[in-house]
Amino acid sequence: MKKVTISDIAKLTGYSIKTVSRVINNSPEVKEETRRIIMNAIQQNNFSVNIMAKALKTKQTRTIILFIDRHGGSYWNAWHSYIIKEIIVKFKTRGYKIIISPSSGEGVIDDETDGFILLKSGIADGAILFDNLRNDIRIEYLRNSNIPFVILGKDLDHNDTSFVDLDNYSVGFSGAGYLIDKGHKSLTLLLGFRDFNVNQERSKGFIDCCEKNNVKQKIYFNIDSVEKAYQISKDILANKDHPDAFFISGDEKAPGIYKAVFEAGFSIPSDIAVLGVDNLPSSKFMHPSLSSIDQDVLKFSSEAVNLLIEKIQSENKTNKSIIINPKLIVRESA
Repeated sequence: MKKVTISDIAKLTGYSIKTVSRVINNSPEVKEETRRIIMNAIQQNNFSVNIMAKALKTKQTRTIILFIDRHGGSYWNAWHSYIIKEIIVKFKTRGYKIIISPSSGEGVIDDETDGFILLKSGIADGAILFDNLRNDIRIEYLRNSNIPFVILGKDLDHNDTSFVDLDNYSVGFSGAGYLIDKGHKSLTLLLGFRDFNVNQERSKGFIDCCEKNNVKQKIYFNIDSVEKAYQISKDILANKDHPDAFFISGDEKAPGIYKAVFEAGFSIPSDIAVLGVDNLPSSKFMHPSLSSIDQDVLKFSSEAVNLLIEKIQSENKTNKSIIINPKLIVRESA
């Protein structure tokens, strides 16, 4: 069977090769009716773009790799899903394809499922990196290979890496400060994996605020699921000397605390307050509605996408660091 070419699509539709090319490349300079006719012809005739040939011609594949840490096999939480969706949408509107790849800062997955192979082969233009660690091997590879990349999180090993991050120290400090201002005397912070930079910074801010105000505090790491949040909260509340406020990193794990609190015969917030981080869309529908610290996902994702595209397309490879300020959203739980 003869392979359908872009010239064939142009002849079938009556449009120029240039117009067909614009549709293929998601150009906004095409009328919707024209786009619909050309796309129908493309689908009916099984036309496909030779990505490698296109890449050789333009020196860009318009493909981005999103590297996500394995998180012990769970890969990501609700916040990851929220921001990944926004990142994919924003890249798509700019004409870029997205590939999501599992990875670890402690060692690259060197097999055919690993997105690093695409970067090594020149089949992808750049990368966005989640969940970085100290001495992250992925960052070293990307830097040494001169591959455009942006970290969602700070690079604590270099001062010249492009990143977009929440002010996570402020998350810990302001969250504790709000609970203390509300009169709480004993605070417990539940965080994810200890090694992630984001959790180190949140814990430091939390500790500094509690010590400044002479308030009792305790931190538990590796709370990466609603089940673990429930079990640790249940164990904590079984003790007579339990906290009067829980501060949890990740709104999707808060229902575990709610269940433990109610089972112990307490109420929220009159007996025990609960404060989350992420301000997920579902948080306002919890009962009582969950107070949370918002990360401004729309700004977060826009800054990351714009920064990476700028690095890919610009001859001036200047690195930038962008910090997003957290915002406390007060609801019923605290």
